[in-house]
Amino acid sequence: MIDGVVGDWLCAKFGSLREHPLTIRVKGNRVVEAHSTNHDLESDFWSYTHTDENSDRVGEFAIGTNIELKDVIGQILQDEKYPGVHIAFGNPYGAHTGAEWYSSTHIDVVGRKFDIWVDSEQIMRDGKFLLEA
Repeated sequence: MIDGVVGDWLCAKFGSLREHPLTIRVKGNRVVEAHSTNHDLESDFWSYTHTDENSDRVGEFAIGTNIELKDVIGQILQDEKYPGVHIAFGNPYGAHTGAEWYSSTHIDVVGRKFDIWVDSEQIMRDGKFLLEA
């Protein structure tokens, strides 16, 4: 569930998704469902992630670690560092990542208050890291 922001031009159009989150289902590394009570958001996101043969493909997966950020602000280059999960669909920037596929699109999604487990150990609860420095 994406209740933060979506990137690219959708960020400016829809802003915070707190009131109308986008629920995405990924299967086989591709977006197979996208739902929101904001049907314009749902439609625009679906269309964007189906622009070309790889627009619906996960091109990036990261965990934001900037614990000084208190919320998303609508600037994706900062918001993707917000503690939690950040996923991008589309172009994986193969020159930097070694990926051997390409897409003409790239769109990031950022949520709030994630729970994250790694190898059955919970490392984040409700958007707060559980690991000690």
